[in-house]
Amino acid sequence: MQKIMTLRRTIYVAVAVVLILILYFWIKSCSRNVHAVYRYEEVAAGDVQKSISVTGKLEVYEPNLVLSRIGGIVNNVFTDFNKHVTRGQLLAVIDATDIEHKILRAESQYERAKLDLEEVRRNLEGKNELLKEKLISRREMEVAELSYQKVLTQYRQLKLEYEIALKERGFSRITSPVSGVVISREVEPRGVYSAGKVFFIIAESLSRMRLIINVDESDIGNIENGQEVSFTVSAYPETRFKGAISQVRINPIVQGAVVTYQSVVICKNDDLLLKPGMTATATILVGNRKNVLRVPNQSFIVSPVKAEEVPGKKFLWKKQRGLMDEIPLTRVEVTTGLVGDQYTEITGGGIKAGDSVLVGIQKHFETKDELSGYGK
Repeated sequence: MQKIMTLRRTIYVAVAVVLILILYFWIKSCSRNVHAVYRYEEVAAGDVQKSISVTGKLEVYEPNLVLSRIGGIVNNVFTDFNKHVTRGQLLAVIDATDIEHKILRAESQYERAKLDLEEVRRNLEGKNELLKEKLISRREMEVAELSYQKVLTQYRQLKLEYEIALKERGFSRITSPVSGVVISREVEPRGVYSAGKVFFIIAESLSRMRLIINVDESDIGNIENGQEVSFTVSAYPETRFKGAISQVRINPIVQGAVVTYQSVVICKNDDLLLKPGMTATATILVGNRKNVLRVPNQSFIVSPVKAEEVPGKKFLWKKQRGLMDEIPLTRVEVTTGLVGDQYTEITGGGIKAGDSVLVGIQKHFETKDELSGYGK
């Protein structure tokens, strides 16, 4: 029984080996040759553009913050989001009951100080006449002058307090500093707010917006004022908006291990499609060469054979017409200018307009079936 089992295993192994050999020779017989198919592109003049992709957020171009100068309870609010307001228009009123009481007290003290000042002034004038007639001593005159100065100082202090109280009454009426649109309202009737609270944000116009973009530290050296920026927002993905950089900020924004720098883009919004707070995907044009000799970027990274790299030098593989070698190409050194998104500017070297440079290599397999079909 053991011999029978051993014989069966031997037969199974032999059959498997035969099948593997048959498969191997069948695949080998189907493959005739493997050769490379080279793809070229003709060198010609054209534009070379380099751009940087960033993200950012839209803001009101010049927002006007309407602050509360005093704290207290808000009695009434007379405007709302998106409302058009005019310069000087009443927007809200803060309860001024305590201020009115303060004004009454300050006014009473001020009036009394005026009377006191008048009294010591007349006394000083009388003392001065008596001094001229030598009816009083110089010492008495100095005491009268000192008393007058004390009352005058107190009078000025009370007058200032009274004027401040009157101004606080005016601060209880919140008015618009400009004509424009209410972008934000941060106040509610009967709410209690402290001094310095932002009640409203008003934009004089929404026809211009400000886009704050975040530029990676590796790209910030390419950013300059005046560079063209185009961007889209998710609300209008098919529409490209345009603007220009007006400020490059040097204050770094650090989030984890990522460092970015903000730049300000001023853009038009004539159709009022853009809204504050929208997120934008922007492209900054940082380099542009027009009508220059150019080659595709991939032509610098493709090679038919393993070639030695030379630091600081760049090479291309140029097609040689009529060359009978196995590789119909020759390696030439070139000098480059702007390296763009798709093309690189050629400023010198062994390349001229009309030459063909290698941009890709594809492996091609010839089978017996293909060869047999050539004569059909």
